[in-house]
Amino acid sequence: MPTETPQIFHGDTRASENPADCLKSFNHAMRQQSMTVSTEKLDAFGDYLGTSSQAEMWFKSLQPSSKATWATFITACEAHWPPVKIAEKTKAEYEKELLDHTLQSAEVGKKTTLYDQECWTHVAWAAKMLQLATSAGITQSTLMIWQVRSTLPDIVKDLLKDKEYTDWVGFTKAVMELKGSRLVEKQEQHNRQAQELNALRIDLARVQQRAPAPSPVDTLQNQLSRISVNTLNPPIAPSGGNRYTRTPATQNPQPTYSHQPTTTTAPQQPMTVTDEMKANIRLLITSFPHHPDTTAGRTAYAAQITQWNVKWGENSQVTHETGYLLKPGMAMICSGECFSCGTHGHNSHNCVLPPGDTARLERKEAAWRAASSRVLGAFNRFTATPISLVYAYGNEQFGEGEQSEGKGDGSV
Repeated sequence: MPTETPQIFHGDTRASENPADCLKSFNHAMRQQSMTVSTEKLDAFGDYLGTSSQAEMWFKSLQPSSKATWATFITACEAHWPPVKIAEKTKAEYEKELLDHTLQSAEVGKKTTLYDQECWTHVAWAAKMLQLATSAGITQSTLMIWQVRSTLPDIVKDLLKDKEYTDWVGFTKAVMELKGSRLVEKQEQHNRQAQELNALRIDLARVQQRAPAPSPVDTLQNQLSRISVNTLNPPIAPSGGNRYTRTPATQNPQPTYSHQPTTTTAPQQPMTVTDEMKANIRLLITSFPHHPDTTAGRTAYAAQITQWNVKWGENSQVTHETGYLLKPGMAMICSGECFSCGTHGHNSHNCVLPPGDTARLERKEAAWRAASSRVLGAFNRFTATPISLVYAYGNEQFGEGEQSEGKGDGSV
């Protein structure tokens, strides 16, 4: 092991010096040289003081009694340069630092250095969080875990198991065990989706900047105002204790399409579907996340409805400018679904749910699904999870056949 060379000590409170650290460094070097006699160490100590520095002048003026032994010399040093007592952080300060130490979305899937070794950023983040939790004295509790988890990037939260962590050790371990390569894949997928959404916004801005002469968007608004969900009497389901449930279908539905004609006597002009219309409707679909049928999903859906009503009014019609929200757990929009109940395997003309049934979709959602399918077609039919309507009567269950709503070509 190479011999350590102590730094020259000046003793003038410069930021690069710490008197206690200088003494430690000197002691360590003397032990390496097997120099343990007090007089020898004291003679050598003067060689590590800056020329004409405050430390050298103090050392030369030191009384002989203070140089009698190394122990008395250390006492004299600490009297002249008393050890600095650090400002210890309170528990509240550690908790605040813990909340402020966030993992940014841009950092996910990248590498950094921890303890002079390369590691993934989420691993370094988890190690720091465990240190802060230990300093705050909450390592063995669940305190603040869910507040911190809620600030994690969506990519990380999606890969974490949806379970209740019992302490900080378990939580940080779960984060550390996430595979970096998987996070890289999720990050790349997120970036592609963000680019596509940005491109749709640019297309929409171009449409809005063009002079209306005549505007296809105005034509779309007029068509949407005339679209309604068919309310013909559905087939009569078995009576008495019926229960309606939705389950994944066993095969993909084959889409067919229908559009209810207006009730006015004036002939309707066919709507010309343009690329601008499609971009506008696609942007609205992307802007309204479709939540799962969970407690969190239903809560988020209720918040969406409230925001929509505040912005457009509860009695407003669904148009190309407003769009509408999708009920949690229902079929993906534009997937050949029934516009009455939001499941696959049939259309609104033969939906078994009677008018007024609580399981039927809200009329605004039904109109939005019908309008979107009319403009875009069932372009999601091959990627959507098939959902079928199953109703129970007694101990028997009855399912729906294979029919679909929408345009047959599904062109987009």
